[in-house]
Amino acid sequence: MNRKIFLYVKAFSDLGTFMDLIAINVLMYIATGSPAWLAATMAFRTLGGVLSSLFSGVLADRFDRRKIMIWTDIFRAVIILSLIPFPNPVMILIVCFLIGLTSSFFAVSYSAEIPQIFGQDKVLETNALISRLTSISLVFGFIGAGVITDFLGYQVTLIIDAATYLLSAAVLIKIKWQTTSPVVTEHIASGVGEKLSQIGKDLKEVYSFILSVPMLLYVNIIFLIGSFAGASHNLGIPLLADAIDSGKQSLIYGLIWGVWGIGSVLATLLLPRVNFIKGNHLYRTYFVSAILMSAGFITFLSNINIWIVLMFAFLTGIFDACFTTLHATILQKTDNYIRGRIFGVGMLLKSLGFALGFVVAPILLEALSLAKMVWVFHGTLITSSILVILVSNASMRKYKEVKQSL
Repeated sequence: MNRKIFLYVKAFSDLGTFMDLIAINVLMYIATGSPAWLAATMAFRTLGGVLSSLFSGVLADRFDRRKIMIWTDIFRAVIILSLIPFPNPVMILIVCFLIGLTSSFFAVSYSAEIPQIFGQDKVLETNALISRLTSISLVFGFIGAGVITDFLGYQVTLIIDAATYLLSAAVLIKIKWQTTSPVVTEHIASGVGEKLSQIGKDLKEVYSFILSVPMLLYVNIIFLIGSFAGASHNLGIPLLADAIDSGKQSLIYGLIWGVWGIGSVLATLLLPRVNFIKGNHLYRTYFVSAILMSAGFITFLSNINIWIVLMFAFLTGIFDACFTTLHATILQKTDNYIRGRIFGVGMLLKSLGFALGFVVAPILLEALSLAKMVWVFHGTLITSSILVILVSNASMRKYKEVKQSL
């Protein structure tokens, strides 16, 4: 089997995710005209991710990751199609919750399996290719969804969206690889209480592991704050598109994310060629990427000139791709026996950050302008990243001094 086929499976799945994000958000905004309802669609999607993240890592370490991905793709196709006969706000929220729930299972199992298939020495190169394919899916997904929804209606977008999930599942069924053997414990928990107890022990083990590795802890803190900040631009971009041209909201919405995706593609082409990203430089580049990414979001969400918006969306896409690619690479350096749970924690932090962000963002939006709301969110990420760089540098100097004195 050509192992890269596994990577294209994720691209199919991502294409569907990006298409339904445009279609569902536009559908909700048209139905209600309310930023609060729009925030609720994203919050419910995130809430599903929070719930599944509590145990998706445990399941990824204990069951066949390939089968988890197949069933989640099939289920996502079914629930997306249910919006066609029932396009009301309450149903939209239910679908968003279920999409968030199942997407976490897919993402965690997928990410945890990468080093097993491609090897630890290839994770940065592989993650760059994954990010590139994700960005290409984003370009086609967002721009395609924007054009299709604008000209043919959301129903056609949702049908195509469901088809991409089914295509992803079909490819996974067709291809085979040496999957990670499920963990077999000496005592298989039979009762519900025992199973919950075992999950609790698994989660305790992974949190203890993270707390014992300072740089991994710093990376996860910034990822949590980055997810919180992400709520501001996910809510802000459809509102910005409406402010630029309310008659072409879905088209501009898709175009902004599409240009952002082109920047991401460029970054993933360049990232594997940058040789200095190794060792501690890997972590520093991650933190600097967070700072530059936030600066980009602040800049383009503070403008309504379409050309300025698109130019800085492109630049922001470059640093956003660096941020997400390096985050996956750092997490994949952990041992296989715990890697699924490490990614589960990452998904949990991402979901919690988004959930909190989507609660706070509409409240700030009522009191502040869109630009100021984004300043507050991404300013928090910039400040936190600078502090972590300073703290980690101080810790590193102290470690070297102690080592030299021994």
